[in-house]
Amino acid sequence: MTAAIGSQRRPRLRMPTVDSRIVAGLVLVAVSVIGGLRLAGDPVLATRVYVASADLEAGHVLSADDVSIRELRGGPGVLNGLSRVGQGPPVGRVLRTSIPAGAVVPVSALGGAIPAGRDITIPVTPDHALGGDVRDGDRVDVVATFDKGTDAARTIMVAREATVRGVVRADGLFGQRAGAISALTLGVEPDAAVAVAFAARNAELDVIRAHGDLDGRGRERYDRGDLR
Repeated sequence: MTAAIGSQRRPRLRMPTVDSRIVAGLVLVAVSVIGGLRLAGDPVLATRVYVASADLEAGHVLSADDVSIRELRGGPGVLNGLSRVGQGPPVGRVLRTSIPAGAVVPVSALGGAIPAGRDITIPVTPDHALGGDVRDGDRVDVVATFDKGTDAARTIMVAREATVRGVVRADGLFGQRAGAISALTLGVEPDAAVAVAFAARNAELDVIRAHGDLDGRGRERYDRGDLR
């Protein structure tokens, strides 16, 4: 018996099905990587800023060793509040707040520059020092009132635009309110140091916050006779 051999069909090879969502995802990842590489390689978009080289305490005067330079990318709203290289190094500025190592130096943390001069500590109370609202780096004037309540009473400017180097606060003993301001350490001009020391022992002191540059303007003395 002869068996008839019919024609047999060869199996077709099927290409594996590729999910379009996977393809789209891979494309997005590729675009993101390429875009990130272009961003990292574009020096125009990087801003050089100052960062703390070590832990810095409030009241510290910055030196060149205290800061280093790094590149940062961000919008103007973020960068405007940071100490940038293009604005010059913050060397000589007093820190209003502490800054941990590696953190960017914010402009708000920078107080005034310390001029050449002398440091001196004066006793003050909150009611004679802006209600106690005095911080490291503030610029203040110091006036002294002598012979209060007499015909010889007079108020004299003894220091102009002194820089606050430190704030001493009471520990709560002898009727003092704990944490209230009790003294200030000021950086004053050399010629003012002796006058401030004399006034601290012989007069009642008041601290006045200085704003802007007065170019030497402002009354230096007021006598009781000026009221007549």
